[in-house]
Amino acid sequence: MKKYLLIGFIAVAFVGMLSFNGCILDALNSLTQNIPITQEFNISSALTSYSQSETIDLSNSSTYQRYSDKIQNISFLTAEFRTKSVSPSDLSGNVNITLKDNNGNLLFTYPLGQIKPSDYVNTPYQLQLNSTQIGLINDYLSTLSNKVFVATISITNISSSQLTYNLDATIDIVFSMKTNL
Repeated sequence: MKKYLLIGFIAVAFVGMLSFNGCILDALNSLTQNIPITQEFNISSALTSYSQSETIDLSNSSTYQRYSDKIQNISFLTAEFRTKSVSPSDLSGNVNITLKDNNGNLLFTYPLGQIKPSDYVNTPYQLQLNSTQIGLINDYLSTLSNKVFVATISITNISSSQLTYNLDATIDIVFSMKTNL
């Protein structure tokens, strides 16, 4: 009886090792890589409301280009607003960030509220998107030919100690890409 139990245990262990080994080999055949995209916005104006749009194209990323023929899927990971420089430092305004697909369909609008961009020079403002917004981005990305976005920064109710202000800001977006090796 002990002999049959030992043989049964060895057989189960062997089958378990084979299936575990297969999982390891499958994991070695794929790679998950982040694609960071930084889009700069250079604003110089005297207006109390301002809006600027820029195109974000994933295919311009060297990481995307390196694996473009092996991509299985791409998904949204995170986004943030960051100030590179601002003058005067007391500039404030109601900031809103919008992301649309290449056809102009809204993926999300994210109001930062009334902020001082100088507060986000060293610490970026993390956009906390909800599951619906993330789902819209990922649905758009599910067709791998959809790689182009239009990002817009709108600032209203601008107040400043100087008539003309300058704001160099970025929107940083990170996508996660799974590829075959």
